[in-house]
Amino acid sequence: MPVPSAASNDPRRRILEDRLLVFCARDYGRRLAFDSLRREDLHVGATFQPGQLVHVNLAGLQAEGVMFQAAVTDAVAHIVKQTSEQPPTYLVKLLFSFRGVTEVEVPADRIHADK
Repeated sequence: MPVPSAASNDPRRRILEDRLLVFCARDYGRRLAFDSLRREDLHVGATFQPGQLVHVNLAGLQAEGVMFQAAVTDAVAHIVKQTSEQPPTYLVKLLFSFRGVTEVEVPADRIHADK
């Protein structure tokens, strides 16, 4: 019986072996329970419904030629619709106008449900 070497107990080696196993399983159309490399399995956060009241962080975003300043981190808006799934992006209608801009596309990670 072979004696396990110190290298086989190295956590970095085990991670690499696990990843290799995952890739081999994918080649045969199988999915493993610990396959953490699949992007679609990652938690992407809450989904929002049309009409839902939300707060959005517009700092640094540009829409219709208007650049939102760093202070605009908690604008109140309603969800109009989801415009993209990857990455999740929503069209929101602001409850107030910034230089004539009332609708903005915002990534989901900048949107928080109203409390």
